[in-house]
Parts: sequence; structure tokens; C-alpha cells
Amino acid sequence: MMDPCRTWGAMALLCLLVPGGCPLPGHPGPCRVSIYPKEPTVEFGSSLLLNCTSSCHNYSRLSWEVSTTKMGTRGPGWVSLSIPNVTSWSLELQCFGVFGEQRDIAKTTLHAYRFSPPQIYLEGDTVAGKEARVTCNASAQVSPRDPPNLHLTLWGGGLPPSTHRGPSVGLSFTAQPEQHGREMMCEAVLRLGRRMVNASAAVMLWVWAAPHDVQVWAPQTVFTTGDNLTVMCRAEGNPPPQLRWEMPTDTSWDLWDGGTTITIPAAQRVHNGTYRCLAENRYGAGAASIDLVFRGSSRSPLIPVVVTLAVVTVLAVVAVSWWLYRTQGWKPMPS
Repeated sequence: MMDPCRTWGAMALLCLLVPGGCPLPGHPGPCRVSIYPKEPTVEFGSSLLLNCTSSCHNYSRLSWEVSTTKMGTRGPGWVSLSIPNVTSWSLELQCFGVFGEQRDIAKTTLHAYRFSPPQIYLEGDTVAGKEARVTCNASAQVSPRDPPNLHLTLWGGGLPPSTHRGPSVGLSFTAQPEQHGREMMCEAVLRLGRRMVNASAAVMLWVWAAPHDVQVWAPQTVFTTGDNLTVMCRAEGNPPPQLRWEMPTDTSWDLWDGGTTITIPAAQRVHNGTYRCLAENRYGAGAASIDLVFRGSSRSPLIPVVVTLAVVTVLAVVAVSWWLYRTQGWKPMPS
């Protein structure tokens, strides 16, 4: 069980720390009025509702004292203040209560602000391999005399974040193709005493790129007369590059898959040479090439067959002649 002396000592210390003191046993304590919110902050031109409350119900008067038209309602122990259109950057507000011979006053200051959400700007075309810059702008006003406590942070696209106090922040970087389609974010924070108002914006990073990684290949680079040839080309770029070919001959050939593939049926000697693929878009050009080598005409598949049959026939005649000579004593006729 707690010692009564210690209990009364703790209560006495608490009364010294509490503003207005504590009521003594058998005596009422001091009555107070308070305003909520304690630090009202509102956007310029909007409405505001405040409330003033009393810690006692034996007041004879509980009211607001402001330099604007008062609107509001009241109830037991409270009275509200409604301002439908805040048109002052700073407004002193007072609420007072009369408790017999005692009068208590609560004061606060209304602060108004203007705050425009941030906007992100990409300065010109963002082209891979070239310097680019992204800027974020926001605006705020807290009074005609005081600068706003505005902080902007810009990040995204694989870039380190950049924070700046003021209405603008920017990031400069060398654009890379892999940044295409990534998101850039900007957050604006306006500090209003203990309160903070924030807004954000986002934009997609669009990185253009000249043709790169141009590649040309063929399943068969050495051919003979009558072979079917195929040459293919691919290239990266944004926008997708247009492809055109430079070839060693004007003889017949076919284009497939939007110009990425050349087919040559029944190739001839004139198709020997360098095949060059050129990729172009409005940001640049690239090229690659491959050599196809002609190795002469292919032999008819019947020639080996005919030669084989001739050799077999000769061998058969020799074998039959030898057999007749041995078995029947055949001799060649005298000349």
C-alpha cells in the first residue's frame, strides 16, 4: 500500500507542473478555454471550422472574438466558428470565457497558403548516349512577405534522388536505352509550422535511340550454282529503324518479314559478294555486312552413277571372258 505522505507529495509536485495549478480539496479549480485545432492552417480561399471548448460549465459567456464575420453554432461547453472563405494570409483568433469574476482567453493565429502540385518537364528529346535533363517545378505562397518553406525531391529512372529547397529541382544525366519506359517521380513538401502539405507527380521516361546492335547473318555463306540463299538482318533502335539492303547484283531476290530477310532461290555466280544491311531512323544510322562466296557449279548426281555402272560393266566382261577361256578352252580368233 502506497505511503499517504508520498501520495500527497506527488500530487503537490504535479500541481506545480500543471498550468493553472490544481484545485484544492473542497475548492473548484480554475476554468480554462481552448481552441481546436491549436495551429489552424488552411488553403487560401477555402473554408475553415474551429471549435472552442470550456473546461467548466458554469460560464456566463463563451464566445469568439475575430475581425471577420462570425458564423457558427454552440452547445454545452463549446462554441464553433465557421469561416466560409478565408481571404487573409494571417488572422488572429481569440476565444474567451467568463466564469463569474474570472475571464480566460485562448489565442491562436490562422495561417493561409497557396500550393500548386509539382509538374515534371523533360527538356527536349531524350536521346540515348546524349546529355538530358529532367526538371520538376512547384509553387507555394504563405504570405506576401515570407518565402515558403518548400522542398522538392526528384528521383526515378535509375538515377540518384535530388532534393532542393525552393520552387524547382533538376537532374542532369547521360541517357541510356535501358531507361526507356521507367518512371520519374517528384514530391513537393510545404512545411507550415508543425503541419506539412505534400503532393507528387509522375512521368514516364521516353528515351529515343539511334540504330545500334545491327547484325547480319546467313545460314550458308559458301554456295554453288542452284543453292537457295537466305540473309537476315536485325537492329535495335527507338523508333524501330527502317532497313534497306546493298547487294552485289540486281538479279531477282525476295524480301520477307518487313525487309529483315532476303531469299535468293537458285543462286548463281553473280550473287557472290558483300551483302550490307543499313538501319536508319531520325536519330541516326547503323550498318553491318556479310560476304557470300561462290565455289563453282555442283556436279550432276547422275555422273557418279554412270561412272560406277561403266566400271562394273567392264569388270563383268573381263570376268566372263576369263571364265570362258578357262572352262572351254576358248581362244581368240587369229587375225
